[in-house]
Amino acid sequence: MNLGIGVISPQDWDLPVATHLPHTPFDELGLALADLETRARNATYEWLLRQFDDMTGAFYGHYRAPDGYQEPPQTVNLIAPWQLLAAYDRYADPRLLDIATRAANWFYTRHVIDHPMSVVAGGVRDGVATDEIWTKFTAEEIITCLGLYRRTGDELWLQRALQSGRCLIQARRHGCAPRFSLSSGRWLAHGWDSWGRVIEAHLLLWTVTADEQWLEEAQSWGDYALLIQAENGSFYLIDADYYNTDLAADELRALVMLYEVTQRSPFLDAARRFADWHLNWQTDEGAWPLTIDRDDNIVMPTVGPGDVPNIAVGLLRLHHMTGDVRYLHSVYRALRYSLSVQIAPDSRHPYQQDEKVRWGFWSWQPPYDYTLSADQSTHHARGMWFLIDYWQRFLSDGS
Repeated sequence: MNLGIGVISPQDWDLPVATHLPHTPFDELGLALADLETRARNATYEWLLRQFDDMTGAFYGHYRAPDGYQEPPQTVNLIAPWQLLAAYDRYADPRLLDIATRAANWFYTRHVIDHPMSVVAGGVRDGVATDEIWTKFTAEEIITCLGLYRRTGDELWLQRALQSGRCLIQARRHGCAPRFSLSSGRWLAHGWDSWGRVIEAHLLLWTVTADEQWLEEAQSWGDYALLIQAENGSFYLIDADYYNTDLAADELRALVMLYEVTQRSPFLDAARRFADWHLNWQTDEGAWPLTIDRDDNIVMPTVGPGDVPNIAVGLLRLHHMTGDVRYLHSVYRALRYSLSVQIAPDSRHPYQQDEKVRWGFWSWQPPYDYTLSADQSTHHARGMWFLIDYWQRFLSDGS
């Protein structure tokens, strides 16, 4: 049984929303699955909604606990709506869909190029290097727009997704380039090479439109990925020299989904090699070092917490395809790490009495800093929901 094509929600995988979850502690996680559902719900209603600025119609960039600073809205609004859309699938609360729509509109009007004379119309500007269009963000814009289209039926979101898809075709024509410089008018070969997000976006466009062009585009990016995979199974996607956990989860998911729809075994083989590399590098705490170079040197051991459950979702998809229990055990360890960086009221985290902290997740592994941001929260909450619904559908019988 193949799962549905999707990124945002377990319901995109055609998994039913789990009900009647066990209240007994789950050994692999250290708490009951019913408690896991409560934590994800509280991360949405008790934390995430407090980060939304109703006046601007967007999420704050981050909240800094030591001094109570709220960063003005920025690119966090690109994927923050994913948590709301996943929660909407579970709770059917129209308020969640409304806020997701407002945040996505805020982002589009400020970060997406839409002038008809631009050869990169539909491209998304980086929030810091504003002179650059990034394929990474452009693909995420497609995922967000199609997530809203699937749930609202509003054709505007489909048209925006198609516009961004046309931009990614130009990136593929220029060697699967990760960036475009607006000032020089040139595609740039080095940068954050997020081909995984691009494949996911193309597969979603193909699923929604039934246009075979998008499946062909997805396979072209998949063939590119096969060419650049290192002998040890990893992908070094920052300047072709560094592994980074931010560029891992989507790549893993994309390879598995490409195999599912094409039955081309090299895609599954590449996914397994990349997953096995992750198993070798997973720490005792269940996380992964943020950055590793091609010579196996840990460049930055500090963990990006949101990347950990995001990778776990990719491993969950691979477990379904292969039945290899090593991947499932890795998922449990990763989600246990995710739980360790959530500020529950009964935890011993600093600043837990601050209502703008409670039930959120640290953006970076403490004590590097004590900030919380909606684009990290979305990975944690969704990771919990993916595990919960996957468990009920495939594992609740003890297999």
